[in-house]
Amino acid sequence: MSFDDWFIEKMEIEGLEESMRPGKLSKGGFLGEHEKLEDVLKADDETVQRLGLTHKKIAARLQYFIEAVACPTRSGVLVDGKYLVGGEEYWGGQGCPWQDGGEFMPNSYMDLYVVNQQTGERLEYPGGIVHLISIHRFYEGKESPYRVDPEKAARVLDIK
Repeated sequence: MSFDDWFIEKMEIEGLEESMRPGKLSKGGFLGEHEKLEDVLKADDETVQRLGLTHKKIAARLQYFIEAVACPTRSGVLVDGKYLVGGEEYWGGQGCPWQDGGEFMPNSYMDLYVVNQQTGERLEYPGGIVHLISIHRFYEGKESPYRVDPEKAARVLDIK
C-alpha cells in the first residue's frame, strides 16, 4: 500500500502530533517540536519503497533480535555469529500514541542495541518501535531520540 492510499483525518493528525511532542506521552517525544507527522510518515515510506522493502519486513527483523535475546543484557550476546545484541529492561512500558493495543506497546519495556560485527555499525531501538513500524509505519520523528532510521536499520541488520 502506498502512502497516498493511506489516509489519516486531519483532526486525528493534529491530536496525534500534539501528544507526540516532547514531554507529552514521553519525555523525549515521538516527534520534534516542529515536525509534521505526515511529512515524517511520507519520507520514511518513500525510503522504504526506494530500498525495495516493506515496513512489515523491517519490523519483523527488529522483532527477530528481540526474540533472539529474550532477556537483554548490557554486555550483549552473539546472535547468528554476526550480531552482538543487548540492551536493558525497565519496569512498565510505553503506550502507543494511536492508543491501540492496550495500555503498553509490546516490548516497550526494553531498549536494545544490535552491532553488526562485520561492519562495526550499531543500531539502537526501543522495543515498542516494532509495533509503531508494523502497525503505523512510524519510525519516530527525525528529532526524536528514539528514532530508527529505516535505511540504517536495513544496512545494519542486513535486511534485503
